[in-house]
Amino acid sequence: MITLGNTETIAFTMHEIKEQFVVMDIIVNSVNISYQDNSYYIFPLINNIKKEIELITDGEFHLNKSLINKPLSKLHDIFYETETETETETETETEVYDSSSERTNFLFYDLSTNKSLFYVYQEDECLIFFGKFFDSNNTITSRIKKSEFLATLLKLLHTVESYAAPRNI
Repeated sequence: MITLGNTETIAFTMHEIKEQFVVMDIIVNSVNISYQDNSYYIFPLINNIKKEIELITDGEFHLNKSLINKPLSKLHDIFYETETETETETETETEVYDSSSERTNFLFYDLSTNKSLFYVYQEDECLIFFGKFFDSNNTITSRIKKSEFLATLLKLLHTVESYAAPRNI
């Protein structure tokens, strides 16, 4: 078993890596958010880790000023609702970040295992992850330095990619 990251913030605990699958727990603030299904197809996992690295590296996730003092459970609902709004609504109604109306579900690596929605915003050098399981109203949160999260994702990517590469016999 390999644990990358810090289970008190965000960590990835890999139990087994086989040809096409990775058995891995995703831990957010000591809560296993992949408890219902922790088997990931390796190639979508790699692609989605790369996308998340790119988003975190290139993105600024500072909240729109009107959302700064909202409770995280309400903020989660706002992110979810704006993610599912129709294109006919005005852009000002959907902006959750200062610099972009773009928002995405983070810690999402394989559709078949997704049992929760997690979003992120940025305060100074930290990322604040907040999410809920589909069958619960309890909000799970974690604060982690952006650089620490990126370093953890890069280690995860390196570890998983090494198993996906063809091996010479």
